[in-house]
Amino acid sequence: MHTIEPRYFLVACLAASCAASHAADVLVPAGAKATLSVEYVYESSGKKRSEGMYDPYEWRVKRNASLTAELAAQPATAMPTVQPIDASQMAALQGKADKAQAVTTKMAPMMADAQQIVARCGDNEACITREVQKMGAAMQGTPKMDAAMSAKKDIAELSKQDALRYQAWRPTSQTGTYLIDETVHISSPDPICTSKPRHRCTRDETRKGSGEIPVPAAAKSKQNKGADAGVSAVELDSAKNTLTVTLPVALAALPYTETIVTDEPEGTHDTPTPKGPQQKLLGYRVNAAGKPFTVPLKGGWRSQQGEQVMSLKGEFGDAGTLTVHWRFVVP
Repeated sequence: MHTIEPRYFLVACLAASCAASHAADVLVPAGAKATLSVEYVYESSGKKRSEGMYDPYEWRVKRNASLTAELAAQPATAMPTVQPIDASQMAALQGKADKAQAVTTKMAPMMADAQQIVARCGDNEACITREVQKMGAAMQGTPKMDAAMSAKKDIAELSKQDALRYQAWRPTSQTGTYLIDETVHISSPDPICTSKPRHRCTRDETRKGSGEIPVPAAAKSKQNKGADAGVSAVELDSAKNTLTVTLPVALAALPYTETIVTDEPEGTHDTPTPKGPQQKLLGYRVNAAGKPFTVPLKGGWRSQQGEQVMSLKGEFGDAGTLTVHWRFVVP
């Protein structure tokens, strides 16, 4: 008697039924905990000269933000909820919608007969039962019955659940800290500065701030319960072995203190330079890092991490490099 070698059985298993069991093994129960942490590091430095305006304009800027979102697993689904539905999935949904419409069309004559019975019998259950039995007997072997049986098969196919493939994690809370450390030194050859040493005015600006990232008051209100958890999300695609990630971001502007020391004469600027420390707010820019992105899994899916480096455009200290380190962990 010929027997199948174990290695061939293993290959067959992996190609068929084991694929479904793999997805089941990967997905976790709804409510399972996870963390998504990210560190944003923005840096900019440089020196520029411009005849008649500044000679030079020097700056050094560092803006850090570290955030951690606590996540909870959502029930596994057959369709994605974080990443967009792809073309094949959209076609499948359209196919089901078309089939559902076909069922409605096939069942229309029978439903019309049923409505006539209800109109005749009202709330008389005995009458309804008798008339339905008569209708069923009269329909045997007719095109109307064939259509009803075909619709029954279509309904059975529509009720079949697609394989569970995706699992999303949504935020339950978010915390974070930040650091702002900026200096600017400007030497200006403006004609108004001719009485100054070297016929130049100097202006030194410092901006410093640190602490916990604040939560907007609106997010704390009862009407927006849960809004302070943030907008981060993670979704696993167990078929493609990919992870779609939306990173945590600061929900509010970051407080800092600005101090300007200058010997510029009054009237140098249309708006007088404020004296002493000034409390201000900074919106932390993350640009594309704040949008969902998809990465292939590396090793075990329960611990994934990555890095992004991007250039931010702007003037002087607002033009620099943002480095993003993130990590997703399911205990």
